[in-house]
Parts: sequence; C-alpha cells; structure tokens
Amino acid sequence: MKNKNRTRAILGHLRDLLLVVIIGDVVTIYFSPDFSIFLKHLHWNSFYSLIIGGFLWKGNQLVGYLISKYVDDQKEPVKALRWNLTGLFIYTSLAIIVVNYFWWVLFIGEDISFLFTNGLSIFIIEFVVTIVIVSILLSISFFKSWREAAVNEERLKKESLAYQYQALSNQVNPHFLFNSLNTLSTLVYKDQNQAVHFIKELSEVYRYVLEHKDSEVVDLSTELDFVKNYVYLQKIRHGQSLDINVEVQNSSGQYVIPMSIQMLIENAIKHNIVSIENPLSIQISLNTEYIIIKNNLQRKTTVKDSAGIGLDNLKKRYEFISDKEFMTEENEKEFIVKIPIIKSKSA
Repeated sequence: MKNKNRTRAILGHLRDLLLVVIIGDVVTIYFSPDFSIFLKHLHWNSFYSLIIGGFLWKGNQLVGYLISKYVDDQKEPVKALRWNLTGLFIYTSLAIIVVNYFWWVLFIGEDISFLFTNGLSIFIIEFVVTIVIVSILLSISFFKSWREAAVNEERLKKESLAYQYQALSNQVNPHFLFNSLNTLSTLVYKDQNQAVHFIKELSEVYRYVLEHKDSEVVDLSTELDFVKNYVYLQKIRHGQSLDINVEVQNSSGQYVIPMSIQMLIENAIKHNIVSIENPLSIQISLNTEYIIIKNNLQRKTTVKDSAGIGLDNLKKRYEFISDKEFMTEENEKEFIVKIPIIKSKSA
C-alpha cells in the first residue's frame, strides 16, 4: 500500500511538472513575436518553464503544507487563507527573483541590468500568472474547508446535545436511582445521620447536572466539588472495595468539559471488578497540561461496550475545543486517561 501511494505521488508530481511546461510554452507563444523563433528555442523555453514552474507550483505547495502544520484550515479557515495568501506573495516574489537571476545572469550570461529592463516584464507575467492560478486554488480550498468546518460544527452541536442528554440520563437512569435508593434505605435503619448526609450529596449531584448540562466548559474546582459528591455516593455503596483519591491542589483558572471526570470514574466502576478481594483504585491528579485519571485494570467479562457516547464522544469534544490531544493508555496493570486542561473559559 505504501509503495502504491508513493508511486501515485511521484506520478502526480510528474504530471504537474508536465503541466507547468505546457502552461509556460503557451504563455511564451502568446508573447512571442514570431512562432518560428519560439520553435527554434522550444527546448530552452520548455526547460526554463520546467524550472520556474516547478519552483513556483511545488514551492507554493510546500509553503501551504508548512502553514497547515501550524494553522488548522478546518478550525480557522479565514486565518489559514490569510497566512496562505501572505506566504504566496512572499514566496512567489522571492522565487521569481532567485530563479531568473540564476537563469539569465549565471546560466545565459546576461548582465544583471537585464533583470531590471527586459527581465522586468518576465517577472510581472510570471507573478501575475502564478498569483491568479494559486489564488483560485486557495479560494477553492478555503470554501471547501469553510464548508467542512460548518458541517463539523453542526455535527458537534448534535453530538453535544446527545452527550448532554446522556450525561443527564446517566444520573437519573433507573439503575443509578435504584442503587441510590437501595443504599439510602439501608442507611435509614443503620445510621440516620449518614442517611441525611447521603440525601444531601445526592441532591448536590442532581443540582450540578441540571445547572451545567448546557455549559461548554466549567471551572475545574467546581467539577472536582461535584466529583467529591459523586464519589461519596459511590463510596457509601461500595465501601472498602472502592478507593478514589483526588490529588489536585491548585486548579484556579483551569477548565474542563462538565461531568467529564465523573464520566471517567463511572466508566472505571462499570467496566472493572469492584470487590473486597479485588478493590478498585482510582487516582485523579493534575500536571501543567493534563488531568490524569488512572485506575488499576481488572476488567469485567460480562460488560459490553456502550454503543452510544462514551470515551469516543468525549475525545471528539476535547479535540474540537482544545489543541492538545485527549489520550488513553492501557497496559497489563492500569488504564489511564489524560484530559487536556482548558486554559480559557471562552475556548
């Protein structure tokens, strides 16, 4: 497959170079005073067209490729177009000057003053032809990227709505409600004070979900307060079988997608054995760029992967809102998720 792709790429470059020779010869015919003179120097004209056309076409392609490494044309199509046009003008001007200097002065032997007399018209023709062709291609690429960005934004809105609904339903689904009420009924007989505390924590969980289900991001400290409420409910239910340790000291000025940490905790509990014999340990820590959620791996064999939202949806949402990568790692002992920290609330 790699060899086929490489061969296809080489053939594509050769096709492009042949095309620039044809374009160069057509332009030369148009400006040539006598067709017989053009035929006499056809081989030199074609060679010159190959060099200047190759540098202008392939060089501008390279400039566009380098710009795409730093500016995402789907996320920022206007910015990408502006940078590409700037790169086009600068590179085209420099390439025309350098190639013509080497051709006319060093290779043909003309005096350097030729570049400012007869050569000036050549510069202008080459510059205008290149700018027109590449600008058309950039415009087509811009509108294509703009359309794709609009489609992706609409898709994200739909996925966001689905995720928000899923996040809400995860808390109010019959299983969660049944488990919470079952735990509460046990506490009422064993420890009424703890039962009152349980009801308070449960109400805080519901309040947070309802308040932030439409938010794009939320302050990390607020999310961690919610996580503590959620962890309390899970600890009451699982007791010593579940150990959740939050090692986050300073979280000011940092944001996350609402309920993302909670979802990962729930995911770990859902997919792993939680028992006295095999306690589940979940650690939440923070470094300069990521929130790290790590749990020991002891997968259940009876749980099927969800067909809906899950990690994939969360990853897509973070990739859209953050430049950093949403990462998952797994080895024989641990499953690790790294959530990018969002530095700005307007991200």
